[in-house]
Amino acid sequence: MRTVALISGGKDSCYNILQCIAAGHEIVALANLHPPISSNESKISTLDEMDSYMYQTVGHDAIDLYSEATGLPLYREAIIGTSLQQGSDYTHESHEDEVEDLYRLLSHVKEMEAIEAVSVGAILSNYQRVRVENVCNRLCLTSLSYLWQRDQEELLNEMILSGMNSILIKVAALGLDPKKHLGKSLQECQHDLLKLKAKFGLNVCGEGGEYETLTLDCPLFKKSIVVIESETVPHSKDPFAPVAYLKFPKLSLAHKESTVPSDVEPIRKPEDFCRNELDSYCFDETSQDISSRYVFEKADVVSFIGSSKTNSGIIFVGGIIANSEADLTIMMNTLKGILENHGSCMKALLSVCLYIRDMADYPRINNIYSQYFDLNPPTRVCVQAPITCYAIIEAIATLSIDRKRSMHVQSISHWAPANIGPYSQCVQIGNLLMVSGQIGLIPGSMTLPNPINFLAECRLALRHAARVLSAMDTEISLSHALQVVCFVRSEVHIPVAKATWREYGGDSDQPIAFVVVSNLPRNALVEWQIWAHRTEGSSEKFSAIVSPSKQVGHMYVTKCEDATALICQLLDIPNDVNEWTTLYQRLAQHLGQNHALRIFYKIDQNGYNWEMLRDVIPKSIALTLIPVCGFEPGQAVIVCGIHF
Repeated sequence: MRTVALISGGKDSCYNILQCIAAGHEIVALANLHPPISSNESKISTLDEMDSYMYQTVGHDAIDLYSEATGLPLYREAIIGTSLQQGSDYTHESHEDEVEDLYRLLSHVKEMEAIEAVSVGAILSNYQRVRVENVCNRLCLTSLSYLWQRDQEELLNEMILSGMNSILIKVAALGLDPKKHLGKSLQECQHDLLKLKAKFGLNVCGEGGEYETLTLDCPLFKKSIVVIESETVPHSKDPFAPVAYLKFPKLSLAHKESTVPSDVEPIRKPEDFCRNELDSYCFDETSQDISSRYVFEKADVVSFIGSSKTNSGIIFVGGIIANSEADLTIMMNTLKGILENHGSCMKALLSVCLYIRDMADYPRINNIYSQYFDLNPPTRVCVQAPITCYAIIEAIATLSIDRKRSMHVQSISHWAPANIGPYSQCVQIGNLLMVSGQIGLIPGSMTLPNPINFLAECRLALRHAARVLSAMDTEISLSHALQVVCFVRSEVHIPVAKATWREYGGDSDQPIAFVVVSNLPRNALVEWQIWAHRTEGSSEKFSAIVSPSKQVGHMYVTKCEDATALICQLLDIPNDVNEWTTLYQRLAQHLGQNHALRIFYKIDQNGYNWEMLRDVIPKSIALTLIPVCGFEPGQAVIVCGIHF
């Protein structure tokens, strides 16, 4: 993509440019925001360190040299606004916010350079990421933040080995001494930074504001910047953590040698950040051309549209059906109306499961679906099921929207996949964390592994889920899973998925529903839906009894202090209302009142009388009935239940 690089002069913005180039993007321009011009001078104000939540301004007097150093056009605008909105979200309500200065700058660059993406050097700051993403979304640009959530020690070492020469130009932390560290390179300071991390918990990349840098040279530069004169400006004379920064009255450019130093390491490409997963490649015939070998008839779906509300303020909504594309708006409005009848709203949605007839319809469905959400949409799972209707939707919402906490990362990075639709990576309500369906994308390129390979996709998808959970709460891992559904496109892949779950830290005793569907987003081979709980639950196995003398399978119940999940695997389908009644009573015994049920059944049971469930399951219970292509050998029906 044609990309403009936001530059502050610091190490992060420059190194992210190198990552963008390694990922195949074309840097066509540079952009920078600087302190305002003084009213009585013809040059930039001598105010070097602005009180900005968004932008590094110290060292701005060197930025003009970056255009000639790189051979790229440089666009600059003054910072006029201030940080008016300081919350976790940003809604561009005021033109006087400093974020709108960035919008003004990038609007101009897009008009002049036809850019498609923006290079951003964010590492940890959600505050900056959210605001850059807001501007990018409004301008239909993609945010490229390849440093996001990187291990800081590893990242610092990469920067040093990349051939970049960045010097410290501001220090503001215990242990950093202006006399000792200002003007020194990252390489010269690396040992001290690591020692200070061990001693005081310092962020070695300066993400806590401990220091700022100026990049004098990097592999992108055709000329290097040379410091002719510098002066130290004290900002605070704290005896333990003095703050000071450098000004540069005189700088110049110097020609560089064309040869690359022998100690410079090449910049890693997106697939290099997934090497542990991609090195699992071996020829796997079962992964090749799955769709052409599995063709299924389609089933008519019985609609129940039940909904229930728990005492804890959770709303479950059962399967709502759209019979055609024209019905999609009706389907979404029906969902909206049900939530409003319960005293909730679309913003309070936590999780959505979307089952569609044909993945080719996904863009059109997404277009209508996205109109109902703005900031922090719910998590989502989307699969193609063998249904005759156009789409089915089921949902979970809350009455207490203030308790909803979302992770909605839209920037492309090496961390985990960016949102490719209107959903959040994870939503937390109380102790429960709901992760959006994860497929095996290479995050830095947003592509599936090539050649296709189930094991590689499965490992990547679980790595993504684990990273998302950890980013929400560092104490949570896959072993905290409350309910897991693994969607695959062939039952032959289920044993591999089981082994991979254990490999990535999942509990081998955790019940997992393995469901075979006809297709997945991006033609992926696997999609994991994982709901986790902050406390590890206990699982028990029970018999699935439908009469005093008949057992048809097993029921696995996982309980935490305020949540219960159930997976019931039936080897035989109950014959009549009485058997279903007995089974449901046993399900409800574990789930309690006001729960949600999903019933997956194999397509070869298409002629079965599912209407009888209307006489068994109360209308107040949220029930969704989904035909699928299969399960593990021998299984006929899987029932998933949830209550919290």
